[in-house]
Amino acid sequence: MKTAIILYQNDENQDVIDFLKKSFEEVFDQYITFTNVFLNRLKPGAALAADAYLVWESGILQDVKDLVDDFSKVIMVTRSPARESLNQISAIPAGTNVLLVNDSYETALDTVHAFYEIGVSHINLIPYDSALTRTGIYDQITVAVTPSEPHLVPPHIQHIIDIGYRKVGFDTMFKLMKLLDLDVGIINRNLQRHIHSVVESNEGFQSNYIYGYLKSEMLSRVVDTSENGMLLTDSAYQPVYANRPALRIFQADNKDQIRVADHIPPEVLNARDPSGEPVAICGEPYSYEKNSIRLMDDVVGYYFIFQDYARSQAKSGARQGGFTAKYTFKDILCQSPEMAQLIDTARQIAAADDTVMIYGESGTGKELLAQSIHNASPRRRAPFIAINCAALPDSLLESELFGYEPGSFTGASSRGRKGLFELAMHGTVLLDEIGEISPKFQASFLRALQERQILRVGGKELIDIDVRFITATNRDLRQQVRDGAFRSDLFYRLNVFPLSIPPLRRRKEDIEALLRHFLREDYRSITPKEFALLDRYAWPGNVRELENVCTFYRTMHRFPDYLFSGTGDAPPGEEDLSTAVLRLIGESTRLSHGVGRTNLVYQLRGRGYPVSDHQLRLTLEELRQQGLITIRPGRCGAQITEQGAALLQNA
Repeated sequence: MKTAIILYQNDENQDVIDFLKKSFEEVFDQYITFTNVFLNRLKPGAALAADAYLVWESGILQDVKDLVDDFSKVIMVTRSPARESLNQISAIPAGTNVLLVNDSYETALDTVHAFYEIGVSHINLIPYDSALTRTGIYDQITVAVTPSEPHLVPPHIQHIIDIGYRKVGFDTMFKLMKLLDLDVGIINRNLQRHIHSVVESNEGFQSNYIYGYLKSEMLSRVVDTSENGMLLTDSAYQPVYANRPALRIFQADNKDQIRVADHIPPEVLNARDPSGEPVAICGEPYSYEKNSIRLMDDVVGYYFIFQDYARSQAKSGARQGGFTAKYTFKDILCQSPEMAQLIDTARQIAAADDTVMIYGESGTGKELLAQSIHNASPRRRAPFIAINCAALPDSLLESELFGYEPGSFTGASSRGRKGLFELAMHGTVLLDEIGEISPKFQASFLRALQERQILRVGGKELIDIDVRFITATNRDLRQQVRDGAFRSDLFYRLNVFPLSIPPLRRRKEDIEALLRHFLREDYRSITPKEFALLDRYAWPGNVRELENVCTFYRTMHRFPDYLFSGTGDAPPGEEDLSTAVLRLIGESTRLSHGVGRTNLVYQLRGRGYPVSDHQLRLTLEELRQQGLITIRPGRCGAQITEQGAALLQNA
């Protein structure tokens, strides 16, 4: 979290000091810690350290200069009246002389100018100077306006309109956001709310900010939907903008971490006509285009488009019929040991040519893994075709996969049609939801699998096929075999290379990598509290649900309420992590000791909960705050309380 020091000469007006600090916190809460510092309390030779310094009075700038480490971090604070004060000002009769009273003549004059510059001209606003009171210059004035300084109004004035404390000016908020590199969704939302709460003369600047933000958001959303990496640089190749695929290609969290010249040799980068040969970026080959951006005759920047080399080759006509697999193993984002091991195993399997069975709940990425296997196999230049077996009835499934002869059934094309098995010749076929096919089609598919031949619907000649089969299911096929719902001979032919994708709730280390990918720069907006809540959620919809949640966040700048309402429980028959931890602690609690974190991690993983140490710390702290456990140093470790034992007994 960033730090900012708000500097005052003294603490004489504590109400104003508290109000102004709260104004900053309403915009930057959870991103900046604000601290008030009073110069009259500092000891001689004192030094301050912070990411930003906010100064209210220009008269103390010289003193501040000797206290801070970097004067470029100093921001002079401006203040503006609250917008709701306009209604009170507008109600004053036209032509009235109105005394505007503030804590000094200079601040009163600033407030007068602010009102005049936004068009308040029906009254005569007169800034109050206390040194002139005795001259009688204000004796005929009967109305005064003051921003929460009524005690400073001359006593003869009975009609006092208090418009409340002046708020922090928008330009100050904007400068602070830019200085601390906090251009994130939540802060921009708060800034836009702040704009509408203040009266300022520089409304053109505010409008430019809003229009610029909207334009940036629109362009980001358009280019982020591209599968190609898009990078905009200045003439020295310093990044100005990078879309999400570009960040992934360069393995960067933000554009400032990208160094194009570190990946593309100078002679290639500066060549007038690119050779068309791929360049290696972070160990992977990419084709790229480079276009100059000119201002009259001067080159002011460059626009790069990066594309996966294998994918670009496929698009150039290397694959047939438009059936392509666009994902590779590098598109699978993960940090968990379980997924790393799975990917390593799948890479080895890809080199073979036998059938693969992918197990996994809905939304875990079964097709993503299947495409990656195809693109790493010797068949990668041939078609990849995926079909959802659950989406088609038996009769249609057979004609889609095997094809049909002319006039073989009502509605059939007069020319017949090749089946997907023929169209995928020399390539790969993914049969998703294989557990949904009927016993009748199981027999037909087994025959095709054994003989590597098919018979079109209505046909008489056998057709040889050369394809690799990958099947996927979210069902327990072994149980279906035991129940007689799935043929055992077909199962064992399909289950040569079984791969099981763990659900997201069992590999929560991957949540961070996925959030970075789906949210891009908005990832920085997530607060520590939100991280903890996301970590505890069970994710029944897996990666697909996480992607949907991130789409919601990018639009609404908050997560859906249901994530934090306890509705995302683990599937039936599985305890959520908190209950599993509490149960283990209860089983391990003795009179003299409990259980330590290392032991808990070991036992949890043995029970199918691949929890990280960080995740366990969060869970233990939550249980402690609920009064369900105690945590003590040494061999005492974590012990269950009577309240925790009672909760388990009633569970």
